[in-house]
Amino acid sequence: MAILALVAYLFGRSGLIAKCVNQPLTGRNWLFLTLIFSVLSIYGTYDGIPVEGALANTRLIGTIMSGILGGPSVGLSVGVISGLHRYGIGGFTAEACGIASVLGGLLAGLVRERVGLANMTWKTAGTTAILAELMQKGMVFLLARPFEAVWALESAIAIPTAVVSVLGTVVFMFILKDIQIQQEVHGAKAADLALAIASRTLPYLRHGLNLTSAGETAKIIYQLTKVDAVSITDTEKVLAFVGKGNDHHKAGEPILTRSTQGTIANACLSIIRTAEDRGCPVPGCPLQSGVVAPLVAHGTVVGTVKISRSAESGISEMDVQIARGIAQLLSVQIELAEIDEQKKMREKAEFKALSAQINPHFLFNTLNIIMSFCRTNPEVARELLGHLGTTLRYSFAKHGDFVTIAEEMEEIKAYLEIVKSRFGSRLTISMDVDDTVLNTAIPVLAVQPLVENAIQHGLFPKLSECHLAITALKEEDTVRISVFDNGIGIAKEKLDQLFSETVDGIGVQNVYKRLKGIYGADYGLTLDSRPGFGTWATIRIPAGIEVSCYENWDDNCG
Repeated sequence: MAILALVAYLFGRSGLIAKCVNQPLTGRNWLFLTLIFSVLSIYGTYDGIPVEGALANTRLIGTIMSGILGGPSVGLSVGVISGLHRYGIGGFTAEACGIASVLGGLLAGLVRERVGLANMTWKTAGTTAILAELMQKGMVFLLARPFEAVWALESAIAIPTAVVSVLGTVVFMFILKDIQIQQEVHGAKAADLALAIASRTLPYLRHGLNLTSAGETAKIIYQLTKVDAVSITDTEKVLAFVGKGNDHHKAGEPILTRSTQGTIANACLSIIRTAEDRGCPVPGCPLQSGVVAPLVAHGTVVGTVKISRSAESGISEMDVQIARGIAQLLSVQIELAEIDEQKKMREKAEFKALSAQINPHFLFNTLNIIMSFCRTNPEVARELLGHLGTTLRYSFAKHGDFVTIAEEMEEIKAYLEIVKSRFGSRLTISMDVDDTVLNTAIPVLAVQPLVENAIQHGLFPKLSECHLAITALKEEDTVRISVFDNGIGIAKEKLDQLFSETVDGIGVQNVYKRLKGIYGADYGLTLDSRPGFGTWATIRIPAGIEVSCYENWDDNCG
């Protein structure tokens, strides 16, 4: 019984056994489980006590456990091997005990298949052991002869062997389940701790893995895990180090330890038991043991997180689970930060493209008009050149991400003065901008593309009188900016496509996406159009926010 308890303990602690038990049908796992339990069953036979020309033994316990842990295939194979071994030893019960071993292993395997290993309890295992013992005793009474010898044997050993088999199986299951429960408890604690760390480090790692974010993250891990040291690296240098050994492991310097270098190279978690395993070249380093886990983003190792202790072999199973959980969660945060950064870069590229775009036809037509006025009306030509300069200056200037409504309207006025020279008296323009909203911050080039869209696609194709109205008013805690044209309008199908992800061009869609990304679903851009009557484009943004509030909008709002 002591040996069975020891074997159960070792089985429960073995990651290899756990892997084999969870996938017993693969060839390698089946062979390994069959070998282990065959040895245990054969040992149970040799450890038996000779009684009345037979053996009272614990062979059946190993066979039953092989079926419970390995399923029918492992239980049957162990039963055959242990049964043949028992048959080879001889005795008047050899044949019966050999057959009973095969049936016992198969029975236990079928129970595992029916109940499931996760639902297996000590009661189910004990009941299986009782049935296997009854099956064995039935085979002995059925096949062994002479009957008098069978009766004398079973009268002496029936109760003791049944009790030992049942208790042995129950103890085996108790120990395995207890270890499983302890591992689940450790796993739950490690998961809770990893989630707490991830929650507190999120504000820092959302900007990616760098010296600042790694430093704050390492401090948080050090405080919550109570280990002797925490370090975070990229693939070449130490980004942060907190705790013992910080006199020679310093942020910004190259990685010193072989264990960290090996984790980066192999992209797998490393458990350090001794100072030699750690591989620190500095004599007298106080750190002996630890766990190094890789940080992975998009399938590539981008760094490591290491927790260390000063005692040799001081790393527990919970430390390993904590390190693994922390690394997985930090990896997700780093990957999301990279995705977010790529999104910002893409949006900025689109915005710069929008800022830089100047319609060549508009520029050439404007220059031709100015040239024509140079002879007939030089004063008008000078005014148009001034307006064109304002428009070009606004397009090429290095704006922040936000301007005031007053600045945006100034550029729009210059643009419209040039447009009027093309339309002549056919175009009338009205602008109504409330003085209370002039200093309100608005994303740069949020209104101008709507005005240009109204001119080019709404009014220019129209042959009769054209009218454009721009208003900017405050409504409670909201600023509403509207651009209306009485042009040809937009068909419903085309209007639905304007905000589609697949639509060509970046004008209206860019404005829509930027406003939605900055202000959320409660604000933004809406379009309403009636073919033959005109189009209304309306922007709604929060009131009372000035440009200075958005100086760091990439960090706070992006």
